[in-house]
Amino acid sequence: MSGAFDPRTMLGRGGFDTHATLDLRGFKRDAALEKLRALIDTHAAPAPHRYAVLIDPATPGGGETLFQPVGRYLLDAKRAGKIFAVTPLADPPGGGFAIDLGQA
Repeated sequence: MSGAFDPRTMLGRGGFDTHATLDLRGFKRDAALEKLRALIDTHAAPAPHRYAVLIDPATPGGGETLFQPVGRYLLDAKRAGKIFAVTPLADPPGGGFAIDLGQA
């Protein structure tokens, strides 16, 4: 379909390579968001800085994951101009996000 809406445009660009990793696997919600907040506030700079933010993927019977709170925080940071782009990682599905802290 020509001219179809691509939801990835809301997130920034499509997929991109990451240069570093923030591993939040095993963290509780508040601790994970604090680490993420520190990364974004400390490393935001004119040059692009691309990170893979890893979280535990959902498992059957595993309960709530960090996907929604981390994803919501990243989208809010993008809207506020603190990050340039955010996209879910493709592998593993639900296992994190790629973020670009560079300037738009």
